[in-house]
Parts: sequence; C-alpha cells; structure tokens
Amino acid sequence: MQTITDLACELLRRPPHKINGLTVTTTEEDGVIIQTTTITTPSAAHYIGKPIGTYHNIDSTQCKPRKIVQLLNHKLSQLITDPSKILIIGLGNDRFVADSLGPCVIEQIKTGKHLVTFEPRVFGETGINSVAAIHAITRLVQPTVVIVIDSLVSATPTRIGTNYQICTSGITPGSGIGRDNQTINRKLLGVPVLAIGVPVCTIMTHPKNRLYHVVPKDIDLVIHNCSQIIARSLNTLALQNPYDVAKP
Repeated sequence: MQTITDLACELLRRPPHKINGLTVTTTEEDGVIIQTTTITTPSAAHYIGKPIGTYHNIDSTQCKPRKIVQLLNHKLSQLITDPSKILIIGLGNDRFVADSLGPCVIEQIKTGKHLVTFEPRVFGETGINSVAAIHAITRLVQPTVVIVIDSLVSATPTRIGTNYQICTSGITPGSGIGRDNQTINRKLLGVPVLAIGVPVCTIMTHPKNRLYHVVPKDIDLVIHNCSQIIARSLNTLALQNPYDVAKP
C-alpha cells in the first residue's frame, strides 16, 4: 500500500541500505526529537520519493510551545543566508479549517521593510493559479528568500499538530493527496525557497479508490496553536534581522 504523506521522515520506514546521497540523522534537545533527512543525488530522491534537499522534522510532542518557537527560529536562521528581504507565502483556504494554516500564519506576521507577506488564496476563489500568482509577486517584490507555509498530510495520526517540517526543496501544493501541481522552488522563483508545514490530517483509502481526509475534532485548536508558533518564530526572525539594525 502506498504511504500518503508529505513528511520525509515517514518515507523511511525501512532502513536505507547505503543509498548514495541519502543521510538520516536524529538528535534530541530538551526532549525534542529532530530528524534530518538530507537528499543529494537523483537516485536518493527516487528512493525516498522526495526532491533533492534537506528536511528537518521537529517532533514537539513532549515540548512546550516556547521551545518549538526557538527551534524553528534556530533552523530558519541556519538556512537563510541573506535575510535582507523575506517574502512569506501563506498557502491554503481559510474557508476550510484544515487547510487554513498558511492564511492563519500570515494574519499574525508583523510585516515591515524587510519582511513582507502574500496570500495567493485558491483557484476556486480567485480564478488565478496560485503558483502563477506567487511567481508574479516574487518578480515584483524581488526577495532574497521565500518562505512558504502550508498544511501537510501525515500517515501517522499522532503527528497531527505535533510535528513541524522545514525543507529546502520547496513545496508542491496538494502533492500529499495526489495532485500534480507545479513545485514552488528555487528553480521556479530564482531565489532560495524554504517550506514550513504541519500535518493536519491523514488520508484513509477506500476499496473503490476513494480518499477520505480524516482530521481531529479539535482541528481549529490545532491550527490556532500551530499558526501561533510558526508566526512567533518568523516574527522573532524578523527582529533578529541585521538589516533592521540602525547603522551609526
């Protein structure tokens, strides 16, 4: 049976047999488990089913929100080489709670000269392809890095609302549920692209090839808490931006 997931860590259910270009490391910090999957070759990408890049999965099950904010901020700071103009993209649909993580984060971002946001919304509302809209706004804003926020699919219910994935390979909207959309990545936008996501649902398959999205009863609380944590980490990142420090 095919594993339906957006999380790189869930695609490693069997140990890699010395696949060239695939490394997996696990560390623990104050009770927080961080698994990093690094893919550097096409063969490794084919093996795991993910594009070349680095995938950090932070498990916050045994951790307080403040610690997760710090860890997210730390990882982002390591991955962003030039923070002089950060464009944050919030993917999703705020009319559907389980798909509203991106818009909810955008609502809480403290924008400024070096931190700007964009919410492309969904094609059904605007009639405009979201990837095309992101491409256009990136050309207009000319950021040094793009950070994309989106809801993810997990194959493990216990990961819902407790795992945060940061990756350098960009993101393909709807890939977890089989949609063949264009990938939002550095090749498309011309600048580094980081993706931050949280699993908010699992997919159940039916013998007649139907897919059912299964979300927890408290999905509104899950989205509220996770969006706050991501927004706080991004706002803290903006405060640390050296380009915002007045020069003598």
